[in-house]
Amino acid sequence: MALTEEDLKNVPETGIDPENAGKYQGLLEDLQGNILKGHGRDYSVHLFLEWKSEKVAEAKNWIQTFANCYVTSAKQQADEALRYRQEGITGKVFANFLLTRHGYEALGFKPFQVPKDQPFTMGMKNEQIRQDFLKDPEVKDWEAGFQKEIHALLLIADDNLINLLQTVNQVSQSLRQVAVIIHREDGFILRNKAGQIIEHFGFVDGVSQPLFIKRDIVGAQTNDCNFSQWDPRASLDIILVKDYNGKTEDSYGSYLVYRKLEQNVKAFHEDQQQLAKTLNIKNDLAGALVMGRFADGTPVTKSDIPTYAVTPTNNFNYDEDVAATKCPFHAHIRKTNPRGDTGRVESAPEFDEALRIERNHRIARRAVSYGEHDPTAKPTEGSGLLFLCFQADIENQFNFMQSRWANPDRFVDVGVGLDPVIGQPGRPKDDPRNVISKWPTKWGEKETKEYHFELWVKMKGGEYFFAPSISFLTSLD
Repeated sequence: MALTEEDLKNVPETGIDPENAGKYQGLLEDLQGNILKGHGRDYSVHLFLEWKSEKVAEAKNWIQTFANCYVTSAKQQADEALRYRQEGITGKVFANFLLTRHGYEALGFKPFQVPKDQPFTMGMKNEQIRQDFLKDPEVKDWEAGFQKEIHALLLIADDNLINLLQTVNQVSQSLRQVAVIIHREDGFILRNKAGQIIEHFGFVDGVSQPLFIKRDIVGAQTNDCNFSQWDPRASLDIILVKDYNGKTEDSYGSYLVYRKLEQNVKAFHEDQQQLAKTLNIKNDLAGALVMGRFADGTPVTKSDIPTYAVTPTNNFNYDEDVAATKCPFHAHIRKTNPRGDTGRVESAPEFDEALRIERNHRIARRAVSYGEHDPTAKPTEGSGLLFLCFQADIENQFNFMQSRWANPDRFVDVGVGLDPVIGQPGRPKDDPRNVISKWPTKWGEKETKEYHFELWVKMKGGEYFFAPSISFLTSLD
């Protein structure tokens, strides 16, 4: 019996258990991995493709073969993870296959057969999307590969780098007959000395995610006091949409936003030090005010010093910091996950309803680093984040988060300032309309000072993709 809309909205309290999936069994077998839970490999290669117009039939055959050999289902991903926990046997090479709207059309699909999300059909290069919503740089300033019309994305990952590169070489050779590889990105997981996953600025990454799988939920409940202040659980309808090209009654897919974000690490840390000097506070606290967490993941709304917990808590909200005297309104994690802030403004609906709407904007982040492998290095260019996130509705999730929360200087209140990490004002930095953010000079007290923290993340290119069901990929003809 096919899953219903209610089945997507009302997932069991403990999430989906792949070992005892019940009615979700068919979904997991036909859904690509990496969507409900990150693939977990240390290294990945992303190949961006353009199909050869005279080789459409051959391209479809190639996709079928690739899907059968490499594309990993959510069920297979879970089975391999279980085998690793029980027997120490590592999983096979992991792969995703994704298409753009142009990719569907290049393969001969009609408009009614293409996924309908509006940003997906318009593409990230569309001027309305680029300029009016995301405030991205002009396309001519993107990296050359991203300026081209992209048809497909192959994500191939493994813990063994040599094995991964050999696989990528084999796949690339076989692709020559049907496609051109117009761009390539090599990603990896960056870790600090404690073994925590971090990004190039040095902050623990991926702490707050919507959770769908039982093992993740139970683990988080244990670590985070049974979600007394923040519940990370999410229903499937924020990440999955029906794939009407699929061949099973439970064929689903998800939209992927891909953005290459270059980080000027040296300049960020110099700016952080200047902020600390201006406020007369410690350097690590200044970084926490920018990010909303200390480098070790400790939320600055809960502490004015890092706690060095192996697993940082995600069990917090801003109920005891409504005036933002501990965590500024413009701090990165407060901008992108307000945890109830929108329910406190005058125009908001009832608080619980505002919080429910907020939670529907969440995305499932699957980012990896690129460039410099040394976590202590301070590169000025050539390193950063390959930002990937899955969702069911790009307009209501990633685009909303970027355009309505991160970019404006008046969210959650007038004069707050934009997100100092991923915010994009869409105007020159010396424009007199730009807001200079106010920062607390003493944690928990109202006194503030103005300081303009520069934007040290630069968007280098990207695109919108759809991850189709596996039954669609294996039945192309």
